[in-house]
Amino acid sequence: MRDLKERIEKVYRRLLKLYPEPHRPRRTPLEQAVFTVLSQNTTDKNAQRCVENLKKLTGGDFLKIPLLPKEKVIEAIRPCGMFNQKYTALKALLERWPEVEKKLKELPAKEGIKLLTSFPFIGSKTARVILTFGFNKNTFPIDTHCKRVLKRLGLIPEGWSFDDFSEFMEENFSGEFNRVFHYNLIRLGREICGARKPRCSECPLRDICPYANLFQP
Repeated sequence: MRDLKERIEKVYRRLLKLYPEPHRPRRTPLEQAVFTVLSQNTTDKNAQRCVENLKKLTGGDFLKIPLLPKEKVIEAIRPCGMFNQKYTALKALLERWPEVEKKLKELPAKEGIKLLTSFPFIGSKTARVILTFGFNKNTFPIDTHCKRVLKRLGLIPEGWSFDDFSEFMEENFSGEFNRVFHYNLIRLGREICGARKPRCSECPLRDICPYANLFQP
């Protein structure tokens, strides 16, 4: 696996030159959890719009969400889509949040993932995002943009699941490395390595990317 580590480090260094300023969300653990649940299968812009709606609805106290009429919460989060599922996830998580937050601060990342994924509609990717950005834990979430870029770069070994790759990253790199790499992959996926029309000629990884070499002139 030394070769894989070296290739990852090379990609990391290239992206760091392109994006020298790291992404650092300024959210409390609770705010991060709410935002992350709302951001599933939608844009950050839509998720943030729903967060602002919930702030108005609750007076800034998200722990009130489980106590409010369902229809009012649904209306606030409707712009995110999948609102019934997200309501169920938020209600279940926030009903136990003080206890969960305390445990997540103390638990190692793997145990934190197990705890969060025990709640309805919270998968391993969502759990990892909450843990890395809300609790400074060493996790490596893989969202849609990360998946696309990692696949095109040929960094995920044959037969590995995305969880396998996340675990490899967590075992071999630091939390800071993984946070920076995760978000810089997202930036590249949004700005250059698009799903339909990737701009390979502008990409700093084009000389080490099998996709660019095979499919682009």
